[in-house]
Amino acid sequence: MSALTFKYEHRGQYESLIVSGGIDVQTFPLFEAVLENLAANGTGVLDIDLRDVDVFTSPGVGALVMLSASRRGHGGIMHLICKPDGAVAPIIRRSKLEGVFSLKLLPAD
Repeated sequence: MSALTFKYEHRGQYESLIVSGGIDVQTFPLFEAVLENLAANGTGVLDIDLRDVDVFTSPGVGALVMLSASRRGHGGIMHLICKPDGAVAPIIRRSKLEGVFSLKLLPAD
């Protein structure tokens, strides 16, 4: 597992967050803090690219659900970009949360 890193871009009403590394019990507080900041400050379209996440645990799902609800509550939209066979998409499917998120299943860059 690699260190958790983030790359953020903001263009008008469009934001993107590219996440790389593992989201587990050790890195979850950082992941949660970054998502809370996005929830508090955004109302436009947010793409969260999780294709380079190699470990993803259930607390990460909860943080994404909270962010999605917050964005919708402020009139915003959130998309998750995942690899179909990566660490994230299978957990979203097993959790039966495909209807909560706008999932874009794409291969890695």
